[in-house]
Amino acid sequence: MDVSLAQSVASAVGQGALDAVGARALEALLGMIRHRFRRDEEALSTLDDAVTDPAPLIASLDRYIDSDPAFADDLRDWLKEAANRGAAPTTQLVHSNQVSGTVHGSVIQGQNIKGRFTFRGLMGRGD
Repeated sequence: MDVSLAQSVASAVGQGALDAVGARALEALLGMIRHRFRRDEEALSTLDDAVTDPAPLIASLDRYIDSDPAFADDLRDWLKEAANRGAAPTTQLVHSNQVSGTVHGSVIQGQNIKGRFTFRGLMGRGD
């Protein structure tokens, strides 16, 4: 599962274009996504609400990325090219976390952790 790719793409869609170059790049991205989602009305509808609620778009993208390596490669290529032109907001990922079921303890999410990182028990004893 390549959730970070889905999040980066959803972020680009949700944040929109910042300039004329970004607008053209965003239209190319949306065209690619619409083409891939063309037979899936539910996935297509997630594009409409990406600005206010990116989680459904991320889930749809993730499903297609997992099932279609060529689509995943195309999205990665778009992100690289857009970043090189300064048209992709790839440094700010949109995160949407959902925890379901019974959780006994804490839920922790981390990204880009550098250096030493440890977990300690409730009493701080490192157990």
